[in-house]
Amino acid sequence: MNRNTVRFFLLILGLLFAGDRPSLQAQYMTNVTLNKVTYLTYEAVEATVTISNRSGADIVMGGPSGQSWLAFEAIAPSGNAVPAMQLLADDNMIFKSGTTISKKVLISNLYTFSEYGTYAVSASIYHPPSQQYYGSNRARAVFTDAKPFWEQSYGVPVDQPNAGQIRRYTLSTLRDTERTWLYVRVLEDKTKLKLTTFSLGSCILVADPQITVDSANKLHVLFMAVPHIYAHVIIDTQGKLEKRRYFKELETNRPKLVVQNDQSIDVQGGESYDPAAVAAKPKARSVAQRPPGL
Repeated sequence: MNRNTVRFFLLILGLLFAGDRPSLQAQYMTNVTLNKVTYLTYEAVEATVTISNRSGADIVMGGPSGQSWLAFEAIAPSGNAVPAMQLLADDNMIFKSGTTISKKVLISNLYTFSEYGTYAVSASIYHPPSQQYYGSNRARAVFTDAKPFWEQSYGVPVDQPNAGQIRRYTLSTLRDTERTWLYVRVLEDKTKLKLTTFSLGSCILVADPQITVDSANKLHVLFMAVPHIYAHVIIDTQGKLEKRRYFKELETNRPKLVVQNDQSIDVQGGESYDPAAVAAKPKARSVAQRPPGL
């Protein structure tokens, strides 16, 4: 048998096996998206995994040896895989043929995004009948840092966790392709260890943010979130968002932070504004004009 004949038979066998074997990649159609593209280092990152069952059969979802049926991989800017914490096992579920499910995961609880540069994040879904994981696309997350435009140290009050520790609030802005984001970060003042980092939302810098720390050492920030609408946020000494409310300016009467007689901080001017209530009205303001996340 000559070489050409051997090649011909090998080609025929390959086609026969390909026709008899179902496409493994067709078992699931999986897509991963992130809540945004650009982040500050150590910021929370949320991934949304969407999975469509294209296998032609109902599947009892469950991972091998009690593990989760969902796994993630993150590739750092250096090209190395980021060590991950193990996902908790999900409850078994019936994944109906032809249906689609969606799952949100705070992957910053699994990985530490501490390097500057672009990370690639992908998901893998376990297919019990074939006993294999099948991968998704790779979503891009760009991590950077920003110099604070405001900062102030404070002491943690005696009735709270880590009482007496000296910490520091910092505020910075980060511009992406569409808008400017206002960020708060809480650090240990001495070691500069970053305790928490998160966005307060989009910010329009037509009016400078108003910032103060009250008598309980809580941080107050008043900033323009969308045209004519201001957000007042309160951050507690543990670095958690305690309160958020909105105000609408009235012609030249803009909201502003004021110190009350009892030394508490409040907003004076404008009028209280509820984005959810306005959106429910037939002739409400466009959703695109509402503060992000509301």
